[in-house]
Amino acid sequence: MRDIMMLLHETAGLMRRRFEQAARPEELTLMQWRALGLLERNGPMRQVEIKEALEASPMTISDLAERMQSAGLVVRQTDPHDSRAKTLTLTEAGHAKYATMHQISEAVFEEVAVGISPETKDALRDGLSAIKINLGSATGLPEKDTRR
Repeated sequence: MRDIMMLLHETAGLMRRRFEQAARPEELTLMQWRALGLLERNGPMRQVEIKEALEASPMTISDLAERMQSAGLVVRQTDPHDSRAKTLTLTEAGHAKYATMHQISEAVFEEVAVGISPETKDALRDGLSAIKINLGSATGLPEKDTRR
């Protein structure tokens, strides 16, 4: 089992690097790409919600929000329910950038899945889901929805 866990860890790192490489021409970091996806799926979100979803520090999210706002991808406004909180909303450019990044991610997914049979994909999905549930139970953390 140790070899499987090492492969999983190494594969996750390689996937992260491949996505960063694919995002580079679009001038996005992986964290910005993930934030775009959150905002596209969920609509306007408070920075603290984005921080929790991305498991990042408040300073990282603040910097991310500033950079995305400077790039014209989001509008950052004071939350109407809490004047201390900021809410991010995708702009038209943000929606367009998300669409571009979605196409890129689909191409990367196809690239990494070359030669993997449907049966193997099903077995991987089942095994990784079980590992995720086991880790969630062991850490006491709620299971996150990671569907993309």
